[in-house]
Amino acid sequence: MLSDSVPLCFCTNYICLAESVVAAACSRVGQRVLHVDRRSYYAANWASFTFTGLLTWIQQHQVNAALCSDWLLLEDGEELIYLSNPDAASIRNLQDAHMEGEESDADKPHPSAAQSQSEPTRKKISYAHLVKEGRRFNIDLVSKLMYSRGSLVDLLIKSNVSRYAEFKNVSRVLTYRHGNIEQVPCSRADVFASRQLSVVEKRKLMRFLTSCVEETEQQQDISSRPYLEFLRDQKLGENLEHFLLHSIAMVTEDAPTEDGLAATRHFLRSLGRYGNTPFLFPVYGLGEIPQCFCRMCAVFGGIYCLRHSVHCLLVDKDTNRYKCSSRLQFNLENQSVKKPCPINNHGFTVDRS
Repeated sequence: MLSDSVPLCFCTNYICLAESVVAAACSRVGQRVLHVDRRSYYAANWASFTFTGLLTWIQQHQVNAALCSDWLLLEDGEELIYLSNPDAASIRNLQDAHMEGEESDADKPHPSAAQSQSEPTRKKISYAHLVKEGRRFNIDLVSKLMYSRGSLVDLLIKSNVSRYAEFKNVSRVLTYRHGNIEQVPCSRADVFASRQLSVVEKRKLMRFLTSCVEETEQQQDISSRPYLEFLRDQKLGENLEHFLLHSIAMVTEDAPTEDGLAATRHFLRSLGRYGNTPFLFPVYGLGEIPQCFCRMCAVFGGIYCLRHSVHCLLVDKDTNRYKCSSRLQFNLENQSVKKPCPINNHGFTVDRS
């Protein structure tokens, strides 16, 4: 239960990456911050779950929460403005689906006789095994990688937030092609060590990557054309077109050449800063990033309150201004409103749903 003495300058109704950054910035410059979230975990839709945590999250969203009768506490001349629940719009039709992990013949690669002799037997993973080993891996709601020279990494370094987390360089970039998983040659050493490319293809690839680093007049003239057409004009071949389009630039086939070249340059400029690939990833999942900013906010005096949220705003009908509220308390067992009692004086009520 919140008290009347809670210092408040900035308040947000859920904790995601943007809100965490703003909260940390406000707290760092001396502002007073209250950060509340209806969830029991940090990072909202950026969260990272263990397998058991994901099962708990599914169960919570399969149960319809009961509505609180806040209107019973209103006095004459007052009204409530309910705030939207972003989870209600983004999470729909949540169901359990148990499917056998059988692989069709079309998806299976066709190994040679020599390969089939040395291929290990596949181990069947059961549900009980996943639950038992559930803390040995994380499941990210957002699947993203961070460029080594990206704006987010620069922010983590300049703000000293990076000290609150541990990062690893992604060891390899892989692509799925013709039924096989192949390693994408990123650096100069990878290109010349690759067994998937011929000598001619290696030279073409190095020549193209070198020309991409600096923008030329020819590239400016064709910037509106699809990037795939630009690659075909270079006569690189299907192998290099696939690597450049899907694994280095990571754009769609109809993306303009300007965007494709910009993405390729970003990829190349991020190489070698922390390892052989341009990508970094938090050891414990992407959900660590919002938590790091929340940790900085708390270090400088920010207050965090999980499993609570700003439920509605109390407005005076005569003045059309927000009123101070001190009439709500929560029943932590059934999540309903109890008898009036002071909680805060900042014109909002708090909900634990």
